[in-house]
Amino acid sequence: MNISAYILEYLKQFGTVTVPGFGVFSLENSKAIINSENGSILPPARKITFFPDYEMQSDDLAAFISSQKQMSLEASKNDLKIQTDFWKKKIQADHILEIPNLGTITVEDSETHFNGNRIESGHPDFYGLEEIKFSDIKNNEKIGTSENPKKQYKFATSLLWILLIVIPVAVIVYLAITTPELLFGNQSFQKEKDSIKAELNKPKVVVVDTVKTATDSTMMKVADSLKKDSIIKPALQNVKTPAAPINNTKK
Repeated sequence: MNISAYILEYLKQFGTVTVPGFGVFSLENSKAIINSENGSILPPARKITFFPDYEMQSDDLAAFISSQKQMSLEASKNDLKIQTDFWKKKIQADHILEIPNLGTITVEDSETHFNGNRIESGHPDFYGLEEIKFSDIKNNEKIGTSENPKKQYKFATSLLWILLIVIPVAVIVYLAITTPELLFGNQSFQKEKDSIKAELNKPKVVVVDTVKTATDSTMMKVADSLKKDSIIKPALQNVKTPAAPINNTKK
């Protein structure tokens, strides 16, 4: 078993692994994708990701490999260093490195990109879904057409009845919303319009406040009387009383 196989096995058990002097591989959930190469739909799975870091150090992977290969920890560390040095030289020379079981590393414009593999081995029914091939679907359709004509006839009949029920109901709902007079008639709408017109054409009744009118008239009379008194009194004061006649007849 090569180093990349041990890295993959470590990933499946722990979800992330640090490769000393190279970087960190991890697992993340991946959605279903369409495989254009063989015309199939791949179910959701787990995908390998990679973060390069040549300064990263850890003995966990070396210890795991030593236990699997029944070798010393120092020998395992030495094997890891030889493998990672080879990978780094390959990337520097070709700007691309394909690691078996893990994915492909490419370097473009001093940026490192990683296209990780999807882990499906050991998880054939990930999330309860299997790989679907379009060729299998077509073949099943052909077999089903020849073997189960009665089932297809029942399905077609049921679908026809559903359409016959759904379409009229949809038409009725549409007419009830857009043109309700077509369904309920013009008479009810006309009566409503006539009642509204009758309310608008009723003569308006003017309510006269009798109390206020009487009060206003009384106040006007009092004001007139006061005005007359103010005119008459000064006139009377200006009238002089005639003096009594002097009797000059001598006795």
